[in-house]
Amino acid sequence: MTALIFTALLSLPLYPLNPTGQDTVSFVNVHVTAGLNGPGAVVSTGPEVTVKCELALTHPLILRGAFDYRYGSISSAVYPDGDVHRGLFSAEALYYRGANGMTGYVGFGLVWAVYKFNISNADMDSLYTNYGITSVDMEDAPGYRLTAGLRIHDTYSIEIALTDTRPYYVYTTRLSPVSYSEFKRQFRSNDFRVSVGYLFTLKL
Repeated sequence: MTALIFTALLSLPLYPLNPTGQDTVSFVNVHVTAGLNGPGAVVSTGPEVTVKCELALTHPLILRGAFDYRYGSISSAVYPDGDVHRGLFSAEALYYRGANGMTGYVGFGLVWAVYKFNISNADMDSLYTNYGITSVDMEDAPGYRLTAGLRIHDTYSIEIALTDTRPYYVYTTRLSPVSYSEFKRQFRSNDFRVSVGYLFTLKL
């Protein structure tokens, strides 16, 4: 996995060092992508769709704000089984180079992940019977993202991204009608995504 990421970064067309006069990046873009996340240690392979808004702040920097939706399921026997829905808000800075038909970019940003976990009925019954646990959920968590991509004719994109967050499983036990206790267990959710996209240029 690491070798693949470094190979992709080294192959980006970051040169020649195009001057601002040859800059082909539009000032404002709406960038829509769809892709597939590889399996992590806990969450399985799943689809992801993203809507991004990109602002060319100054050559050669782009500011990007995005919202992702990702679906997966728990693939580890260590944690309760179920479906995972994740909404992710991100803010990234991208460094780009290239001209004419091809532009390469790399970026780094911070993310905030919002999780919705639907535990399987069998695991919920087992946890309630053996430990008195009445509900299981996932807590929202911050994280970071590394991105590398190619932009073709300022319209199409191919992108890879590595996203890392550290959410908590939250186990709730109802002690009485008016009291409860919680137990949290952290896990690492790291995704490697490959996606293709289309850019809509906004004229201001």
